[in-house]
Amino acid sequence: MKALSILFDRHTRTALWTIALPIAMQNLITYTTNMMDTVMLGQLGEVAISGTSLGNQFGTIFMVLTFGIASGTNILLSQYWGKGDSASMHSILAVMYRVTLVLDILFFICARFFPAQIMAIFSPDAEVIAAGAQYLKIVCYAYFMNGISNVVLMSLRSVGTVKISVVVYITSLFVNVFFNWALIFGHLGFPRLEIVGAAIATIIARAVEIVIVLIYTFGFEKKIRMTPRSILRYDHSFLRDYRHTVTPVICNELLWSLGNSMLLVVMGRIGREFVTANTISTVTGQFVQIFIVGVCNAAAVLIGNAIGAEKYDYAKELARALLVLAVVLGVVSGLVMFLLRPFVVSLYNIPEATRILAMQIMAVASVITFFQSLSFVGMMGILRGGGDARFVLFCDVGFLWLFSIPLGFVAGLVWHWAPPLVYFILKSDEILKIIAAVFRIWSGKWVTNLTR
Repeated sequence: MKALSILFDRHTRTALWTIALPIAMQNLITYTTNMMDTVMLGQLGEVAISGTSLGNQFGTIFMVLTFGIASGTNILLSQYWGKGDSASMHSILAVMYRVTLVLDILFFICARFFPAQIMAIFSPDAEVIAAGAQYLKIVCYAYFMNGISNVVLMSLRSVGTVKISVVVYITSLFVNVFFNWALIFGHLGFPRLEIVGAAIATIIARAVEIVIVLIYTFGFEKKIRMTPRSILRYDHSFLRDYRHTVTPVICNELLWSLGNSMLLVVMGRIGREFVTANTISTVTGQFVQIFIVGVCNAAAVLIGNAIGAEKYDYAKELARALLVLAVVLGVVSGLVMFLLRPFVVSLYNIPEATRILAMQIMAVASVITFFQSLSFVGMMGILRGGGDARFVLFCDVGFLWLFSIPLGFVAGLVWHWAPPLVYFILKSDEILKIIAAVFRIWSGKWVTNLTR
């Protein structure tokens, strides 16, 4: 009862929703962008949806890694912010920008010069490979802008600055949707470019994002006060702290994203219908998890701030309260996803067999969503925010690679089980890892102060 009372404390409630609601709004905007992409491309048929979906999977690995860089950095930033040490924060951010730039270059080279080889990993379908490669070798130019803007916006969350993200993504939404509409279908005198048009629209939207982010960071941001000089000159002693804290998070996100790519390999080899159904389900899942992700990010910040201020007992009680909140959000989100199935599937121009499969996959996903809610808040929010990144790495990656992937390969490609059952097996790691996370949170052994 004491833990639950924390959620009704005015200070905690205000701090939680001040961070969570703008992030939820940002997620809603991101969802709307992704939804419009898939709906517009869905008018071109299954090959367009499958090709861009699998092509975007390589970009998703990149995005997940930038999330890992920023998320790991935020573990340090939120604790140093709680301590009131802005000079150390500058050094940590300077390292983050360098790591992100190296990642930008690496992924650009791979996507620009080896798109067909990347696509062949995910699907044996020649049409899907050709469509995805065409998309990938163009959209890769957005990586440079997207990588930097993402880590900057995410790092600002560590100090409670989240409204700028809403401004950036609302602007990006309108730019992306307009140029998708104009370039995919050839409206207003623009050429009809179809998949290529979707890639160009993404580049334009990301260019707008980075311009707004840079103007805000160096002209208007008042908490961290990062400058070009502080990026070039920093305390090299923080390299060790960065490696110790952030490397496990980056490894976690890399292995997790590669693992999820392996799940798509299974789906891609079962058939384009499975890939299309999963794409529709994934986009819907992003919508129903909007508030969950917001609470997850807020949890990481609040837990990190409390530990940095050495309020350890408060951090433990807050963690338990947040886990109860995650249960409620998980139940609501799963129910909403189940009820939305007929409406969402009706938006796509897909064959009847694919339509039926999408309904089945989304029914299974509505159950998995409950466990994902606990996983997001418990592992990515509480445990990672509390400095327990190595435990999160063990659970997040271990159950995926040692259970879901091998059993999914066998069930889908050897035993040829029905796709909905294969999908459940591929996602079953969510159930296993949250069991471990709950025990860890209740033990209190996860609290780690990483500040000097």
